[in-house]
Amino acid sequence: MANTDTYYRMGFRMPVPEAFKHTKGFFSPMEIGDQGDGTYFMVCTYTASTAEEMKVISAKSKSGTMTEEDSKKLLDTMGVLLVIIAIDGGQGIKEIKEKMKMGEVSDDNFTEVGRYKDLTYYAITDRKSEEAYLKAQAPVFAEEFRELQKAWIEALKNAEYFGPQIPGADLVGKTLRFETKDIDGNPVKSDDLFAAHKVTMVNFWATWCGPCKNELEELGNIHRRLEKKNAAIIGICDDAADKADICRELIREKDLSYINILPYEGMDELSIQNFPTSLFVDNEGKVLTYPVIGVPADISEYEKVIDGLLSGTETSTDPVPAADDNKKDYRIVVKDEAGDPVAGVRIQFCDDTTCMFAKTDAEGTAAFSAEPGKYSVHMSTVPEGYELNEEEIPVTEDVQEVYILLKKA
Repeated sequence: MANTDTYYRMGFRMPVPEAFKHTKGFFSPMEIGDQGDGTYFMVCTYTASTAEEMKVISAKSKSGTMTEEDSKKLLDTMGVLLVIIAIDGGQGIKEIKEKMKMGEVSDDNFTEVGRYKDLTYYAITDRKSEEAYLKAQAPVFAEEFRELQKAWIEALKNAEYFGPQIPGADLVGKTLRFETKDIDGNPVKSDDLFAAHKVTMVNFWATWCGPCKNELEELGNIHRRLEKKNAAIIGICDDAADKADICRELIREKDLSYINILPYEGMDELSIQNFPTSLFVDNEGKVLTYPVIGVPADISEYEKVIDGLLSGTETSTDPVPAADDNKKDYRIVVKDEAGDPVAGVRIQFCDDTTCMFAKTDAEGTAAFSAEPGKYSVHMSTVPEGYELNEEEIPVTEDVQEVYILLKKA
């Protein structure tokens, strides 16, 4: 099966072109999504710099020693490879140009690449702007720019379009079924665990996730209250197979009386990408509502959702995504010493409320959408043949891209 990349905010899944797998420069898709006016927006940028050059720039950015000359040099290497826009209601190129203020872009630069219901998807280039940008770059980067642009458009023509979604929307209605072991090695079945209560909150967490550990004590208190309401909490410790002792110590330290289990075969199909993530299921394991992703600002949010489900008043299953203009796209780019992108590196992106994780794609990029703020980035696993870089990298509000060089073992 061909490798694919999925863009939920835009609503499509596309095959990864061969040209993406080994790039000289840096290619970064930024999925923005709903603009609130019937359009959905995504921009793909290209940076005409080597891995070594970006490592130097990243180090200066982290240390606060970036000069105006450094910033200008970086900006000069960055260009827009492609813009992808979906527009609804039978609208087309004319309306896109009006809404996005693209009056100077020729209609010939719009390529219709797909449709879903009343949404039409376009790939948009701007030859006039691109020519000026490419003249300023080394020929090797200019050639790659055109190659990647063409490969992107062809991949979009062969993409699967399913319509924009909010994270976790596709989980609603799914049924969790599993056989695994609890943290002490005892066999457990989902049927037995869920049948015991009308509503169960399933909390996905990990021992490396600071926000997860910070909420455990209060989750223990919530569970003790839920025992009187025909509801319960179950924990799934993502790294318990390797760190069972640490997991057990945290359970003891936080005085947790609810069961914690090991990850089960098939759990990857849920595509849980943030820790903590909590699902709410009925006595058959059916997911009843959107997940709660991250630690809520008000920890009582968990109990409110459960109380609503018990009383029949909780109905947050509307699949229409809400516009979110405050989020920013962060990109973590990993390349090896030869300048080749490294796919399959598991990146953790954390703040005080949640730890998101993602694996680098064929371009060596892991993308995270989050509120502007301060974060930390580190690797948890790397592909065979590479040394794990254990450095924890701070990400400040003025940084949007982090470049990491990975050494071969």
